[in-house]
Amino acid sequence: MKKAALLVTDNEKIATSSSAVLEFIDYNVVVASNADDIEHKLLDDEGYIIALIALSDEDSLLEAVSLINRKMSSLPVYLLVTDEHSSTTFKGVTGSLKYPIQYKDLLSTVRHVELERRSSRNRKALSTTLTGISPQIKKVEAMIRHVSMTDANVLLLGESGTGKEVVARGIHHLSLRTDQPFVALNCGAIPAELLESELFGHEKGAFTGAINARRGRFELAEGGTLFLDEIGDMPMSMQVKLLRVLQERTFERVGGTKTIPCNVRLIAATHQDLEKRIGEGKFRMDLFYRLNVFPIELPPIREREGDIPLLIEQFASRMELDHRSPIEFDDSAIEALSNHPMVGNVRELENLVERLAILYPGETITYEKLPKRYQSPIRPQPETEETKGTLHVLSKPMTDVIDLKQHLTSIEKSLIYQALKSSDWVVSKAARALSLRRTTLIQKIRKLDIKNETPDANKPNDRMALPL
Repeated sequence: MKKAALLVTDNEKIATSSSAVLEFIDYNVVVASNADDIEHKLLDDEGYIIALIALSDEDSLLEAVSLINRKMSSLPVYLLVTDEHSSTTFKGVTGSLKYPIQYKDLLSTVRHVELERRSSRNRKALSTTLTGISPQIKKVEAMIRHVSMTDANVLLLGESGTGKEVVARGIHHLSLRTDQPFVALNCGAIPAELLESELFGHEKGAFTGAINARRGRFELAEGGTLFLDEIGDMPMSMQVKLLRVLQERTFERVGGTKTIPCNVRLIAATHQDLEKRIGEGKFRMDLFYRLNVFPIELPPIREREGDIPLLIEQFASRMELDHRSPIEFDDSAIEALSNHPMVGNVRELENLVERLAILYPGETITYEKLPKRYQSPIRPQPETEETKGTLHVLSKPMTDVIDLKQHLTSIEKSLIYQALKSSDWVVSKAARALSLRRTTLIQKIRKLDIKNETPDANKPNDRMALPL
């Protein structure tokens, strides 16, 4: 559906000239003269991008603004003003544009409105899913949908920066508790002696400095979801108390005797191997099984490189929404970032995009503009007896005619075969060695009909199986 603008004015000259500018930037224009007229000309709410109002009578203006706010609450409303001293502080009004409308001003305004609209949708989507189209992310999304409608405890596993809190918020958003609070606490960021008070609250005078009673995170999350990040860092003494809450659904504030009932859905997260921590005597087995009712493992970004272009686009749009000049990434930059290990995962990528938006506002980010650590040129493979001479068949003067296309294909096939063999036929490792995206390498393997003929070729995981 084509984008539309609602223009509300009782001035024919303003209607004609403003419509012309809006149509020039490819907007459908629906003109109404007052609040009654608006009701007869309403399109589907999703069709409108912006409403512009220029009414001579203030009461009529307020009535029109009120109607739009009521009927299309998400539609931004801008006033067209002929006098820069005119009041634009009416309730429900987003901002103003000077009349006659200047093309540059209008374009800037609608661009911001469209970005805000897209960002709002992205934020809503992000609250229910991770960004990406990879099979790994689709699997996580399916698990979110499965568990969200239950009250089961969830344990989120994965490296730092993989989006565990995003998943926790998504589960909450899709659950029956969505209208209740979502409260997050990083267990590793709170000193051990203060963690109990943070979780359960305290009464006045419970300890030095407790001058007033205070509610803890369990009370703040009542009826909703409590997200405990880095649960593996929780001290053993607190693990016992948390286990009791999960078992009995009650707790007491620090320094208090009153038993407080608890109706909270618990989602925990960690980047640590909790079973290993149990073996080391640093995590309680009974608490682990209470938390591990429904585990979800989030893949690191290096295993979902096909999602990197989408993530880059999302982060760049977010930078633009923060009133920074827009940036774009060319194929060479995206290819390099897709091949980088990204130890910090999604968080590292987001921080990098922000850094580049600051350094190169309004520019296209190329491979050369990336920080050196993200530039991954193709590294020559060491020559072995097996590969010796592969790339030097033309080192002597040519005496016969050769098929160049066939020769280059043979070289490419040989290089790919060598990379796969040296990486034990793990496609992602071979792709990194060749500075290719995993999906690109898979396409080339199929096209060149490269097969792993070894006896264990059908092993699961990322090993190339037969048929490919």
